[in-house]
Amino acid sequence: MQISPKFLETLRSRLSLSEIIGEKVKLTRKGREFLGLCPFHHEKTPSFTVNEEKEFYHCFGCGAHGDIIRFLMEAHNYTFMEAVKELAIRAGLSLPQDGPQSETKPQEDLNALREVVNEANLWFQKNLFLAKHGEALRYTERRGLTRETLKRLGLGYAPEGHHNLETYLKNKGFSNEILLKAGLLVQGESTSTPYDRFRRRLIFPILDSRGKVVAFGGRLLEKGEPKYLNSPETPLFSKGKLLYGFYYAKEKASTDPLIVVEGYMDVISLYQAGFKGAVAPLGTALTEDQILLAWRLDPEPILCFDGDTAGLKAAARAAERVLPLLKPGYSLRFVFLPQGEDPDSLSQKGTLFKTLIQQSHPLLNTLWMFLTNGRTFKTPEHKAALQKQCSLWCQAIQNSDVRKNYQYAFKDFFYRDIVVKKDVKQPISSLKKGNVNFLSIHERLLLAILVNHPKLLDETSDDFAFLEFKDARLHELKDTILYYYAEQNLEEVSLKDFLLRQGYEKELDTILSPQVLIHGAFAKSSASLEEARLGWREVFRHHQHDLDKKDLQAAQDILAEEMSETAWKRFKMLKISILSQD
Repeated sequence: MQISPKFLETLRSRLSLSEIIGEKVKLTRKGREFLGLCPFHHEKTPSFTVNEEKEFYHCFGCGAHGDIIRFLMEAHNYTFMEAVKELAIRAGLSLPQDGPQSETKPQEDLNALREVVNEANLWFQKNLFLAKHGEALRYTERRGLTRETLKRLGLGYAPEGHHNLETYLKNKGFSNEILLKAGLLVQGESTSTPYDRFRRRLIFPILDSRGKVVAFGGRLLEKGEPKYLNSPETPLFSKGKLLYGFYYAKEKASTDPLIVVEGYMDVISLYQAGFKGAVAPLGTALTEDQILLAWRLDPEPILCFDGDTAGLKAAARAAERVLPLLKPGYSLRFVFLPQGEDPDSLSQKGTLFKTLIQQSHPLLNTLWMFLTNGRTFKTPEHKAALQKQCSLWCQAIQNSDVRKNYQYAFKDFFYRDIVVKKDVKQPISSLKKGNVNFLSIHERLLLAILVNHPKLLDETSDDFAFLEFKDARLHELKDTILYYYAEQNLEEVSLKDFLLRQGYEKELDTILSPQVLIHGAFAKSSASLEEARLGWREVFRHHQHDLDKKDLQAAQDILAEEMSETAWKRFKMLKISILSQD
């Protein structure tokens, strides 16, 4: 059976060398490499290294060296085909079938393709700095790119004209057939004459993991469609298996994150701003192969998308796509940029982008956000639907240990945010301290928040209904607010007007007075809905905590008098409750 070089390269890209070797050798990460005791000779001091980026292992003691296939052959006494079959099973690939249809082009054809794209790349790069193509260089200057960056990342230019590159490469001895196979020429539908694929475009060379040019991306310098154009699929290039910038991302320090952005210019701008670990998919949603490739440089790459609807959708797709691939220690993190911003624009605004990266969100929290953001779960049906989606996502996770932990985490989130609505975040304005009766202030603040922000009743009515106000008139006010919520159309009459009609003018003056609102700006009508929401959660938590403390003191007094088992259990339960809140 013939196994093509391309199939072997796919095997290597899909599998983790350190993971395969780690099944036999205990490995410890040291900088960019892994270190362990060599399995091929006896040693007490580790000299066996595994380099994921370069896809080989090497022992400085005995000289053993090879790739993932060689390791299986040497360490497990596999034949070449046995090693390939084992790795294909692990990677979820089918071996190529025997027969004339499955035969691949000989290695010399691949070499010819590599030669022609490399020659085209040199031509593009030369064009960018020619005076007659000055508009291209001026465009890069307007985008803030330095010449050093242009040269380091190999950017080029394809000038106007349908046969410039074709003529140049044919003079170098390349045939029409090889130019078409490399994707450098296009065979038009209305004409039999092939023509240059890239014209009047800034050119971005696309490199494989070894730094070899395999394809190109191009951006129009003026308005038009398509703005970006990529090489087609070729024997050298599969857009779903590579990441733009991956080869240069190997320069990043081992402690720096790998940042996955959306496009060429994002990668280049971040690279120039000092973020060496920036990569991007090639015009498609992030694929499984690209996630596996990213994991070779960082076990938790940070996905950074534009702050618009399309960016959020792309993040959601990536979050769901990674679930079957999750394994201990390997996941994704997410950053959501401010509306209208992208990595290219933010990288030129000082430290803001770095701050956002440092505040990236874990996959688990991001999934929960997608499920719950902007939604309420008041009915049993809504809550059941939420639980069902969590269950479906957990089922998609193949690794049993990771799956169990996600199941536990989703249950915790459900209890915290849906059942008891407990939130650890602090409100925008903290409560003012002083010599005041906090139980009384809390009651008035909770009422003020809802009077000024009645939309929050959708989220808070369950908790609000169970509150016991010490002031009888305020307790009546609470019941009237709940009646309004249950019976009235919020758009017909405002809550405040409704309460005034019911005779609560004095109570409204009290709860909306400066003496109350000074303890929480989030209760004011000028506060945003989100500020009011966070304020409600914080005040409610403090209120319940203070009530528990008051009940604890009463229970302690009873215990001192009775010393009964019932009194002791009551005191112990309240004590545990307060300690858990603190």
